[in-house]
Amino acid sequence: MLKTLLVYSHLLATCIALGTLLQTDHKLWRWRKAELDAVKRDQLAEVMQLVSLALLALWLTGLALVTQGYLSEGLEYLLNQKLWAKGSVVVLLTLNGVLLHRTGFPLLHQAPLVALPGAARIRLALLGALSMSAWLFAAFLGVARPWNHGMSYGEVMGIFGGFWLLATAVACLVVAGIGRASADSLDGRASESC
Repeated sequence: MLKTLLVYSHLLATCIALGTLLQTDHKLWRWRKAELDAVKRDQLAEVMQLVSLALLALWLTGLALVTQGYLSEGLEYLLNQKLWAKGSVVVLLTLNGVLLHRTGFPLLHQAPLVALPGAARIRLALLGALSMSAWLFAAFLGVARPWNHGMSYGEVMGIFGGFWLLATAVACLVVAGIGRASADSLDGRASESC
């Protein structure tokens, strides 16, 4: 019964975090040309708090599940390479979350995404790509039961690396397109004023 409650709690925290992140990414995309007013800043702060709490719940329930698995199955449980890969991805997404809070979101408080310098847009793209790919892959690993004891750590992390590279390429293309559109818009305004 305890394992079922832990798995259920872990699942709920995953759903809350992923749902909140997907909604927030959609809002941030809609706000790409707008300054963050007080309402938008408050919404972003609420999201940061909610995702942080969900991540804490995921860490606590995840560690409890690992402990419970070790106590019931012994060392064999800890030899599951997929488990170690999931732990690595969760550590990456946690560190990335810290970077998003400390360096990413403050950029959005300075100016709209389209008005940020190219390097700042790329930084946000890289942080966003790692965030979404790590969250989605960690959730996938939670249900990828056939990979238990069937794939090596390197294989699982290689698949994650490919997914991350794809997400990074897409994010960089998007922000490069935003930069070109922003520059074209500024060039058009400058020629109109002459």
